[in-house]
Amino acid sequence: MSLSGRHALISLILLAVCLAAAPAMAGPKEDIKAGNAAAQAQNLDQAIKLFSKAIKSGQLSPENLAVAYNNRGSAYDDKGMGEKAIADFNQAIKIKPKYAEAYYNRSFTYEKKGMLASAMKDIEQAVRLQPRDDYYTNRMEYLNHRLSKQN
Repeated sequence: MSLSGRHALISLILLAVCLAAAPAMAGPKEDIKAGNAAAQAQNLDQAIKLFSKAIKSGQLSPENLAVAYNNRGSAYDDKGMGEKAIADFNQAIKIKPKYAEAYYNRSFTYEKKGMLASAMKDIEQAVRLQPRDDYYTNRMEYLNHRLSKQN
């Protein structure tokens, strides 16, 4: 085999080794991104698995850990697993108390469980944290309307 042939063979072997190791090199932040993609594709079981893997890694910053819990909570909520969703939103808020999105998301789970007062408290907190977010303010108006119909 010629010298250039050996270099080509070595290059192919190195490429194969790198490609085989690529999934093993994926870190917890990549697991969160992949979990987000799986959730977007409505592959909720895969999303939950990936968020769980990221959470269990012990390698996430507090900010990213809160995101992983929040996103897994949303996946649980989409599956109709409200208790698990609330537990994850609680963890996200415990880690990052000013995480408006976790309050916003938890408000939906509370609403689905018929807990409108709790949903309202959460959306009010989200609005306090991010008063210029139209999604939050619109949701607060919606919940205000629902609560006024109850009384």
